[in-house]
Amino acid sequence: MPKPNFGPRTLPEYKPSQEVRDALRAWLEAVDLEEERRKAARKALADDLKADPDLPFASMAAHPIVPWSEAMLRIIGAEYGVQPRVPNKAWKRKPAEDTPPNKGTEAEGK
Repeated sequence: MPKPNFGPRTLPEYKPSQEVRDALRAWLEAVDLEEERRKAARKALADDLKADPDLPFASMAAHPIVPWSEAMLRIIGAEYGVQPRVPNKAWKRKPAEDTPPNKGTEAEGK
């Protein structure tokens, strides 16, 4: 609900106390420090993702120490140039040599 407007009026000048100034200065410094540390954490996670291209974003997001979701990790990865993961390629499976070729491809060729 918006504040009621009682028309133009003069307001007394506010002069913050030294305690308020110190508290706000400390808070702003903490905000700046939090931003720096968050960026450092995001870069470290991106570096881990770059180091292991087979590691799915979901595996990292499932770890209890990681505060971001899989979707957010994808955004972080894109921000730091992490290659997207290819579905079903995390497991490098080699086809069995004695497996017959797919019958559907032979039928299409005839």
